[in-house]
Amino acid sequence: MSREMRIIWLHNRLSTNDKASMKEYTQKFGISSRQALRDFRYLRINLGAPLKYSRKRGKYFYSESYRLPSLFEDSMKSQMIAEDRVSFTLLKAVERKKAVRLVLRGGSEFLFHPACFDQRHEVFYGIHEDGHLCIIRTDTVETARVSSIHYVEEPMLWNRVVPREAEFKEVTFELDSKLQTYRFFRFGDLIMFIASNEAIRIVAPDDVIDRLRVVTNILEKVLSD
Repeated sequence: MSREMRIIWLHNRLSTNDKASMKEYTQKFGISSRQALRDFRYLRINLGAPLKYSRKRGKYFYSESYRLPSLFEDSMKSQMIAEDRVSFTLLKAVERKKAVRLVLRGGSEFLFHPACFDQRHEVFYGIHEDGHLCIIRTDTVETARVSSIHYVEEPMLWNRVVPREAEFKEVTFELDSKLQTYRFFRFGDLIMFIASNEAIRIVAPDDVIDRLRVVTNILEKVLSD
């Protein structure tokens, strides 16, 4: 989520005379304390908010009633529309299994193969044109355009809702004497993928192979009992 969106949340919270702690703020948005302090400083100095800090309670609050500048609110509306447009394009690309040409706000441009996303459709996970897993936040995208270039499929990720704390692992298969690497974040997805593709053979990594052996032994024991 962008800084502006975080500030909107913080402002709405403080405007109801409800205080907010640093810990709560960083945990809610998954940011560092340093980044949170920059948000607070921007709200206080750049936007002129009467933001104060209570050392006794360890929380931030407004010392008086305050309204965000209209220019800031107008800018936020424009940004939200732009982010919704990017999110819609990426969701459509996932549904149709299409690659997307992205231009980020920093100027970099590349081909992105979106596979899955978070619950709010603010973060998308997929494959960069260099073949590596790539994480894209909609607030960092300048433009997104669906491409006709061949889509790189990730069968264990495709069209799934991914929790923000998810950890992705890679697994390499051999099929018809060819090696293929896929990603997954739920071990159950890997098991179902293997069950539906009996001709494949897993060659790496060792920790995944060892874990599958454990599952196999447990199943054999259960079935034999």
